[in-house]
Amino acid sequence: MRYIGNKTRIIDQIDALVEEKHLSGGIFADLFTGTGSVADHFKDRFTIVANDIMHYASIFAEAKLLYSDIPTFKQFVKRFATDPFTYWNQYDYSNERAGFVTNNFSEAGGRRFFQEKNSYKIDTIRAQLDTLLADGTLSHNEWVFLLASLLENVMGVSNTSGTYEAFFKYWESRSNKTMEFSPLTFEHLTLASKNNTIYTEDANSLVRKISGSVAYIDTPYTITQYASAYHVLETIALNDNPDVKGKTGRRVDRKMSAYSRKKEVGAVFEDLLRQLDFTHVIISYSNQSLLPIEDLLSLVKRFAVDGKYELHSIAFQEYSNLNSSQKGNGHKLKEYLIYFKKDLQVIKSPLNYAGSKDRIIGRITENLPQHFSDFVDAMGGAFNVGANVVGTGKTFYNEKDPVIYKIEKQLLDESHVDTIRKVKSIIHEYHLKKEDKESFNRLRSDYNSSEKPDPLILFVLTLYSFQHMNRFNSHGDYNVPVGNSGLTEDVIKRMENYRSKMPIGKMTCKSFEQISIEQFDKDSLFYFDPPYIITAAAYNDGKRLNAEWSEQDELNLLTFLEHIDKSGRKFLLSNVIEHHGQKNTLLTDWVSSHGYNLINIGTSGRRYQRKEVLIRNY
Repeated sequence: MRYIGNKTRIIDQIDALVEEKHLSGGIFADLFTGTGSVADHFKDRFTIVANDIMHYASIFAEAKLLYSDIPTFKQFVKRFATDPFTYWNQYDYSNERAGFVTNNFSEAGGRRFFQEKNSYKIDTIRAQLDTLLADGTLSHNEWVFLLASLLENVMGVSNTSGTYEAFFKYWESRSNKTMEFSPLTFEHLTLASKNNTIYTEDANSLVRKISGSVAYIDTPYTITQYASAYHVLETIALNDNPDVKGKTGRRVDRKMSAYSRKKEVGAVFEDLLRQLDFTHVIISYSNQSLLPIEDLLSLVKRFAVDGKYELHSIAFQEYSNLNSSQKGNGHKLKEYLIYFKKDLQVIKSPLNYAGSKDRIIGRITENLPQHFSDFVDAMGGAFNVGANVVGTGKTFYNEKDPVIYKIEKQLLDESHVDTIRKVKSIIHEYHLKKEDKESFNRLRSDYNSSEKPDPLILFVLTLYSFQHMNRFNSHGDYNVPVGNSGLTEDVIKRMENYRSKMPIGKMTCKSFEQISIEQFDKDSLFYFDPPYIITAAAYNDGKRLNAEWSEQDELNLLTFLEHIDKSGRKFLLSNVIEHHGQKNTLLTDWVSSHGYNLINIGTSGRRYQRKEVLIRNY
């Protein structure tokens, strides 16, 4: 099949890479499936998720993923005493009426995509397919297979160089043939799963809803829009009699891809890699792509485990179309396979902290902008959000509470080995055990009486304290009683794994209002996670170093967010709008009056449920 970017010719190299990495089982997502050749090839080893924004492409993929062999069409054969291919090849089309294809894509419609003998055949088969589906002669799966077969056959008699961006003025030899209706070309492989799924969605939206083992990415490479290049196939597949215009009769309403727009391709690729929830990622790419391969690899490093990837070069014959002369600045086409493991680890701070967002990192990630450079965690707390977010710049941590700031700075600055050794040394020196009030109170007393308290001592106190609380009295003394926990294997593991996925630009200890937003570029993202005025968390009881969060504080924050918005920068706010019968009308009225986006992310809380939201200005 003549198709831009068709991977049939490099399927062996893709297969070899999959075998080399010992990948099998689980879900394999072909996110830009095209003619479905890659999904088809791996249907005997994986449960397949195939997707393409174009409807005709989803028809190809669905047909290939439904069957291991050509269907038998039992009801069709019972009714017509022959199979569909013989039936329509022997059919008398002389009395059939012209349909959409004839009236728009043949000489009868002033265009030369098809000879009329073929356009009548296409119109007749397409119309009868829907009729036979409706009356039960064809099952849905059989209908899909026959429609995919028709689409493939159509391409074999099209009077084009391969796409439908133009037709030849003369009748090319291929188009002179009478269309032979034959079964779809596909691999006759035993299906590994009956749960293969086909989507017709924007891939960047879809990856926010699916997960699996392997993601295969084969985006459009050039300015050629598939919605324009294959608009005839889309119209035949949809059979929706659309409004068309221009010399080629293109659909007025077309699904255009941001991957074929030079100004957008970098942002959508960044977003796609960020949102992927797949362990292994394989990308087909080209040196003639709109996004230079060096820029793509720079993005890949950001999202790969330890920043590592593999780049495999493949000799590949360029496909010619109207834009060939504009591609690659005259350089010979080179195809690549990029492989990496996605960094899916959720970094969780060793510091237990009320309101930490480690459990909703996935929801926060879903709602990040397509592109951002620096990430400013303006009310950083335990740094569970800032540590996990990946942009193209650096992460900046700010926390007003000096004791929390000092703990986090030490945990991030010092080597994990040294931190764990010092923590164990403190525990050994004070003979700390869970629920041991005497040893705990001795350590607490020493911490409170110290002129320069050691942040690690406070960290150890939180490990052994009641509910791991960070609470101080009005004199600034830590006053939480002993609890029933201590240094667990989970905490040790969190200390060993603690890091920031982006380079840390700076760590500061000040009020969010003291942050100068002008020092950050316009692509920066500012994140805020304030105390919630309608909840009763320990950090909002007025006794934590005078850190009570009041309604005035809330108003000051909202004013600061407006300042960020007016500066042309982005913000993201975590908050609660309902809790135990109370509603934060101050916040919801503010969101409504400014037209910001409010996203419900669920309820939490065991005793009193609270409704959590994210608010963003993008």
